[in-house]
Amino acid sequence: MTSQHGQDAYVLAALGHKRAGYFLDSGASNGVRCSNTRLLEQEYGWTGICVEPNPHYYAELTANRRCLCVNCCLYDHDGTVEFVEAGTIGGILGEYSPQLIPYVRRALDLPDDAPMPATVMPCRTVGSLLRHFDAPRVIDYWSLDTEGSELAILRTFPFGRYLVRMLTVEHNWGPQRCPIHDLLARHGYLRVAELGCDDVYAHRSVVSRSRGGVWRSRASPVRGRPRSS
Repeated sequence: MTSQHGQDAYVLAALGHKRAGYFLDSGASNGVRCSNTRLLEQEYGWTGICVEPNPHYYAELTANRRCLCVNCCLYDHDGTVEFVEAGTIGGILGEYSPQLIPYVRRALDLPDDAPMPATVMPCRTVGSLLRHFDAPRVIDYWSLDTEGSELAILRTFPFGRYLVRMLTVEHNWGPQRCPIHDLLARHGYLRVAELGCDDVYAHRSVVSRSRGGVWRSRASPVRGRPRSS
């Protein structure tokens, strides 16, 4: 199985079908279903870190993947956080995408005024995670899909210490999409494509070195923003 919207194929094409790269997969689920990094690992020899807070999916993840697997939430601090266990759309309670709440209530047969079910989970920043596991300073691809906490995670990312060459960020057409774009643009990233509910970003150094046409005509504007910024 490959990714849901062709994220893996796009990243491979953009990076010249690189072998032995390094990835970070945030919200990895069971590592197979709609995975953005499984193809990279199994067919191209990549390694990296898969992060999955849901304990059920984490158990499957460790059986399905060879890379380092971590059972925690990624967030803007090291400590604990309340996590909504909602299958493949679980997320941090305080950051949870509002548009997903009706789906969770229906799936769990909850009344409209019932609080969202949550459990306390360990959390850490991406910088803390990468330092702890001695990750390389260059991360070839970061898949960021955490159902609403993407902006908080990016705000604490140590861009001065690590270079992420490409990343896909789920936005679900929510209000954080433009702030995410603005933050990444300030750190030298271009929005190069839209794949399903993910925006694809590449660092300027990657785009300038590419000789292919993978960047062309792939990204629609972010609420009126120019395609190449």
